[in-house]
Amino acid sequence: MIRKIEAFINAHGMIKKGDHVVAGVSGGADSICLLRVLLCLRTALGYTVSVVHVEHGIRGSDSLRDAAFVKGFCEKRGVECTVCGCQVPEYAKAHGMSEEEAGRQLRYAAFDSEKKRYPGRRVRIAVAHNLGDQAETMLFHITRGTGISGLGGMAPVRGDIIRPLLCTGRDEIEKYLADIGQPFCVDCTNETEAYSRNQIRHKVLPVLHQINTRAAEHMYQTAGQLREIDDYLKRQAAAALETCCVCRFRGASGGQKTEAGLKTGEGSKTEAEKQAVLISAVIRKEIFEQIEPVLQKVMLHQLFSRLAGSSRDFTREHVVQVLGLFAKQNGRRLKLPYALRAERVYDGVKLCRRDEKEEKKDEIGQKDQFSFEIFEKFSNNIPQISKKKYTKCFDYDKIKFGVCVRGRLPGDYLVVSDSGDRQKLKKYLVNEKIPAEERERLLLLADGAHIMWVVGHRISSYYKVDEHTRRILEVTFYGGEEDE
Repeated sequence: MIRKIEAFINAHGMIKKGDHVVAGVSGGADSICLLRVLLCLRTALGYTVSVVHVEHGIRGSDSLRDAAFVKGFCEKRGVECTVCGCQVPEYAKAHGMSEEEAGRQLRYAAFDSEKKRYPGRRVRIAVAHNLGDQAETMLFHITRGTGISGLGGMAPVRGDIIRPLLCTGRDEIEKYLADIGQPFCVDCTNETEAYSRNQIRHKVLPVLHQINTRAAEHMYQTAGQLREIDDYLKRQAAAALETCCVCRFRGASGGQKTEAGLKTGEGSKTEAEKQAVLISAVIRKEIFEQIEPVLQKVMLHQLFSRLAGSSRDFTREHVVQVLGLFAKQNGRRLKLPYALRAERVYDGVKLCRRDEKEEKKDEIGQKDQFSFEIFEKFSNNIPQISKKKYTKCFDYDKIKFGVCVRGRLPGDYLVVSDSGDRQKLKKYLVNEKIPAEERERLLLLADGAHIMWVVGHRISSYYKVDEHTRRILEVTFYGGEEDE
């Protein structure tokens, strides 16, 4: 097995002579195997090794036991070991993510911190993912919804991250440890089915292995082919972007400039271009629509990533929505993650960051929510009608066209007396001395042109609940003054 892993390391150029390797070691079978193999090969391949163990603050005394085990293992062999303590549950709650994702982020933060202790050297971070982990990752991505990139699973090398055990299965790893008499820790959370990956590991993969004992190996091979396809598509998409985009950049000095095309290859960029930040891109419709649809989708993902600084949270649905803009009228807009905006413009579609004014409007809009409840009035006793400023009741059966929440439109009116006197909305707002700037922000509950409620002010007398009312519509607005 060690010979196979050595060949795998060399085939993928994971480690070069003079490198320093930081091994992430939890104490479990996989990571202890990784460390044993790295120690066996360090002389032959000419690198040095240190260890980082992250104590996640989840399993109490068991977690502390694992940390002590890893520390003791390293001390006996003269290997430098850093134990990093963290509180995964608190971090996950504070950042609105799962404990799995929080643990992953904190581990890699610890690895990056360890890298800084070796200035002037090329540092590689070795993690202990194996064939089974690759299969779990592919299946996990499929169930959540993914494209070719997700189906490609984990690469043997990604930046500074290396995965020397990705060519070996869990059975092979445990047999190796048994043969050399090496104990390891068992994490009880790996057995619980509270985590999605554990359900795949314990329920789905065993069935696949019954069908074919080499299922995980075959999935690994398929992942490799898909990564090659994905790399090819990304290169083609990057070249296509240079032909159909007009981009605006902000340089390191703060100045802005516009360029035709988007340079994506690092080798073709000057140092100033590498430091420039993309702030907007107009995709020219005439050229874009001549490109193969599969490349169009990859191109949009690349633009999302460049503008946002991250590819996370962008889904297939966002791509479909932006593609749909090309068939819309000028001025149509979409909101995207990371405060991005897509807008139909004369030449095509513009992608850019939303400005502060738009962000403030979005923030206000998130609070402007209504609740609606309809209930029958079974007797002549009119139920207590709310006198709150932001909760109003209406005679539901008098609504003709349906209820709509909107701003002002020409022709809007409301009934201002029990005798049915109408008044134009504009005149009502002037009579009430509502400032002009506030009028533009008013929310209206409308039944066609008939304004049922000027939110925060009066309702139309026509819709008042009386002794003839059979069904009552109660509407509450959340977003007014807190004391209301």
